[in-house]
Amino acid sequence: MNRETTSISIITLYSNHEAWVICMTKIAEKSKQEYGDLLKEKDHLQDMEQLEMTIVSIHTPYPSIVRIQGKINTLQPELWQAPNLAIRLIVSNPPEGQPISRVYTVRSFNPVNAQIEIDFVKHEDLSPAMEWLNSAQVGTKIGLIGPRPHFIPNFIHKKHVVMFADDTAVPALYSILNEWENGVSADIFIESFEKDIANQLPRHDHVKIHSLHKEHHRPQKGLLLKAAFALKTYDNITIWAACERKEARALRQFFLEDKQFNKNDVRIAGYWRDGVSSSELDILRAQHYQKHIQQGKTLNEYDDLDLAN
Repeated sequence: MNRETTSISIITLYSNHEAWVICMTKIAEKSKQEYGDLLKEKDHLQDMEQLEMTIVSIHTPYPSIVRIQGKINTLQPELWQAPNLAIRLIVSNPPEGQPISRVYTVRSFNPVNAQIEIDFVKHEDLSPAMEWLNSAQVGTKIGLIGPRPHFIPNFIHKKHVVMFADDTAVPALYSILNEWENGVSADIFIESFEKDIANQLPRHDHVKIHSLHKEHHRPQKGLLLKAAFALKTYDNITIWAACERKEARALRQFFLEDKQFNKNDVRIAGYWRDGVSSSELDILRAQHYQKHIQQGKTLNEYDDLDLAN
């Protein structure tokens, strides 16, 4: 998971029927000026802002997680107050070569001081994101694009919510629980290397959190899927999940195909891919989306988990 590509990947994030759709167009031979112009296009920004964040604090709530608080110069604070928002951080912007960016979830936003919180799960490999994190300190500035709402559970019919998440999705859980619907019950399964990862999550009546402890940082394949298999009932429930892509795809198949859930009650995202760098995954997504469009399909039909890799 170390290799990075020099190809440019322009990411456009769309919110569609409360779902998250990633539409990517890979531009193979563009100059930096062309890249900047593309980022400024109205269709690309889609109500997002291009901002600068200044770090105001860095601390480690858990051994494997670094939490950064940063002040943003937003002119639209109302955009930042929804649950489960994603942003794209420009983690590397070399004088020669192309900017490298990564998607992160906003754990929280404080409208009083315009500060956001972002959690980084530490990795042993020196990816561009980890290199930036290792050099970051109070006062460090970084460019970002966002926010874009990611999907939340389907609360429409007040069904029992079942959620599956790994370490990378805990900030999303935090933000969703901060805006939890009154009277909705839930079971939340969290796979984590940290035994007490759930201690800082907001608590609600009738919401039970189940910790699935893993012994090392690499995924112990199937912990979340096993929890799905072991549910006591599949009646009148709605599913939300965010985790490694293979497990996310297996969860989607189980609930959509094996259990015949309505698609509106299965909201699942693959945040990362074991053994594949984010840069490589961006290129694969670009190729997949191009084929999708060439087949005459639309954004409404696009599902990132249909990507084979």
